[in-house]
Amino acid sequence: MKHLLFSVLLCVPFLIQSQDCNQLGVWMWYLEITEFDTHDELADSLAKMGIKRIYVKVADGTVNTNIWPELVDVSVVEAYHNAGLEVWGWSYNYPNNSEAQAEALYIAAQTGYDGFVIDVEMEFDNNPTTTEDLFHAFYNARKQAIAEQIIDEKFKIYCTTWGNPKDHLFAIDKIDPYVDGFMPQTYVEIWGQTYLDNITYWIEEGNKEYAELGATKPIHHIAAMESGVMSSEQVNEFIAASGAETSIWRIPGGGTPLSIWNDWNDIEWSFDFCETSSAEGVFQNAIHIYPNPASSLLYLQASNKNNVVQIIDMQGRMIKQYKTLHLQNQIDVSSLRNGLYTIRIGSPEDWSHHKVMILH
Repeated sequence: MKHLLFSVLLCVPFLIQSQDCNQLGVWMWYLEITEFDTHDELADSLAKMGIKRIYVKVADGTVNTNIWPELVDVSVVEAYHNAGLEVWGWSYNYPNNSEAQAEALYIAAQTGYDGFVIDVEMEFDNNPTTTEDLFHAFYNARKQAIAEQIIDEKFKIYCTTWGNPKDHLFAIDKIDPYVDGFMPQTYVEIWGQTYLDNITYWIEEGNKEYAELGATKPIHHIAAMESGVMSSEQVNEFIAASGAETSIWRIPGGGTPLSIWNDWNDIEWSFDFCETSSAEGVFQNAIHIYPNPASSLLYLQASNKNNVVQIIDMQGRMIKQYKTLHLQNQIDVSSLRNGLYTIRIGSPEDWSHHKVMILH
């Protein structure tokens, strides 16, 4: 299936939804290669764009705070928290010395980080036993921090690794029991134009591959924007297909062109993933919208044939309205400009909202 099929059963009142539906993030290697002198300045810039989370590198192998002082620097965490961002630590890891490497998570928890990402790549290709040893150690470090009431269960562990784990004989099934989510490096910018032309398809294929290898936890893809190839429009498609915890590698600087900031300004960081209903009621229609992205025709299916359908642009203007949605209907979107739109379905007493990307 080339396009991602959105199938949503909406039965959650608006009142219990929150801005946590959007946790779009960016990755930082180290501050010194960016154009910013302080974390406070960077945090303020990211917050103004609407970015919700930053991943800060805190270790490479074993703990070394001389090289990565961010691991123990409480002011780093405070800078992003004061700007309204979540801040997660991340470390690159190697085989052996698992307990020593996992200490980075325990210390990050003490420092006040909101979560931790374990980055594993070529060193763990076709190496299931060593892979499991590492993740078990990190899992135990988190367990210890919870037992000592340094953190609670909200502190999550994610794993980032290849976007094509089968090619690396990667032991996803050995990682799955110890993590709360996967973050594939789905670097279509690096993979080539064929992949850039089919972003949604390759995200969906990546999800299938992870599942086939034993992943049962949520999958949140990482897009690469370090070569200046991937456009903001393509990133918006990537986000629409990947979801609320999509992230971008990496903050410009140190070989990543500063001009990429201009593209970041055009990314829809405020993307609404909540898919909510109104406070007055609970929308209980089963709704299918596809393809997404759409180019000419958009198909909508719903169990209730008395729905009103509205197309809203990102400025909140209603572009089109259809009085009745039958059990299956198609909408001509060929005249719409490329970009993100909200499809509002239901009635003024009970709306549901769905994001759709239009790409011609």
